[in-house]
Amino acid sequence: MRFTIKELLSSRTREEILATLDYFNALPRRQGRKEDLVKALSAYLSSDPKAWLGQLMECDLRLLKKLCDVGPDNSIDIIPADFPTVVEVLHFIDASRSDREDMLRVSIPAAFYELISKEIDSVIAEKENDGTFHLEHLILGAVNIYGVVPLRTFVDSIFTDFKTLDEVRTFAMAVARSPLMRLFQDEYSGESYMISPDVESLDALMKDRKKYHKFARRYAKATLADAEACGLDSPFCFYGRDSQEGKALLGMLEALGYIGEDLTYTAHLVWINSQYEPDLRNLEILLSPVTEAAVDIVDYDQFVQYAQIILDYANTAPKWLLKGHNAKETGQMVYYLPENMFSELFDYADALEGDEEVLRLFETVNKVRPVAPDAPCPCGSGLSYRLCHGKHFS
Repeated sequence: MRFTIKELLSSRTREEILATLDYFNALPRRQGRKEDLVKALSAYLSSDPKAWLGQLMECDLRLLKKLCDVGPDNSIDIIPADFPTVVEVLHFIDASRSDREDMLRVSIPAAFYELISKEIDSVIAEKENDGTFHLEHLILGAVNIYGVVPLRTFVDSIFTDFKTLDEVRTFAMAVARSPLMRLFQDEYSGESYMISPDVESLDALMKDRKKYHKFARRYAKATLADAEACGLDSPFCFYGRDSQEGKALLGMLEALGYIGEDLTYTAHLVWINSQYEPDLRNLEILLSPVTEAAVDIVDYDQFVQYAQIILDYANTAPKWLLKGHNAKETGQMVYYLPENMFSELFDYADALEGDEEVLRLFETVNKVRPVAPDAPCPCGSGLSYRLCHGKHFS
C-alpha cells in the first residue's frame, strides 16, 4: 500500500516532525497541534524539493540517488556508517538490519521517491559544479583531522590563501550556510567546538586528552590539501590517502582482496582504530584487516610485513588525543607489534605441508598404472616396476 507524503508524515511523532522542520529552518511561528505541523512539513517538502535537497550532505544525496536508481520501496544493502545519516534520522528512508552480516537494508518510500526522483541528479550535478561538495570535503576533513577542535582554531585552519577581503567574505558566507556547521558543532566548558561525526563521546575524548597535554599543548597545523582529502568518501573518510603511508596501506589492502566500497570502508576503519590508545586489545582491532585475511597470506614473515604497513600508517596519522599531532613526532601513542604476536595464525602452514606430502605419496601410488614387472617404473625412479611401486601390488 502506497501512502501520500502527508499520510507518511502523520505516522511520525510530534517531536520527529519538529526535528525535521528545525533541520530545514522551516519551523512555523506557532508550533501547535501535530496535525498542523504535519501540514506545514508536507507543504514545505512538496513545494520545492530542490531547495531542501540542497541542505543535505553529499553522503545523504548520493544514498538517495542510489535508492532512486533502484526505484521506490526496493531495498539495497549498504555498509552502515559509524553515525546515522541525516536521511536516516529524518526518516526519509526506511532502514533495517539486513540478512547479510553487518549490513543495513535501506529503501525509499514511494512518497519521497515521487518528490525527489526527477530532481536528485540535477541537485548533485549542481553541487559538484559550484564547489559545494569541495567545501564540504574541506570542512569535514579539517574536523576529522582533529577529532574535536575549538571553533576559532577550526576557522583559522581553513581561512588561508585569500587575496582580497571580498574572497574572505564570500568563503565565510558559504561556510556559514553549510549544514555541517550546524550538525557538527557543540559546546564544551562554555566554548564552541567542531566535532568529527566519528567521535563517539566529546566528554570522553576531552578527558583523555589531559593525559597528553604536555606533549600536545597546541593544535597541529594541517594543510588544506590534507583536510580536503580527509573529507572525501563520507561517511567512510580516511586520512592520508596521498601520503606514502596511506598509499602503502591501500596497496596492501588491495593485495589482500579488498576492493571498491569494501576497500574504502576498511581503510576508514584503520584510520578510526588508529585513534585509540595502544594496548593489546586495540592492537588486535587495528590489525584485524590483516588477521582476518590470514588465509591469503603466505607466511608469518609476510604477515609481519603487512602488519607493519598498518602500524606505520597508524603512527603517522594525526591523533585526536594529540590535537592533530601524530605518534611519530611526539613519541606518544606509538603502536608496535610484539615479537611473535599472532604467529599462531600460521602454525597451520607446517601441518598443511605435511598433509601435502602425504597426499602426494598417495596420489603417486594411485596414479602409477600397472606395467610389466621388469619394465622401468613409471614414477621415474629408475628402478624396475617390481622393485619400486610394483611392491604395492605384489
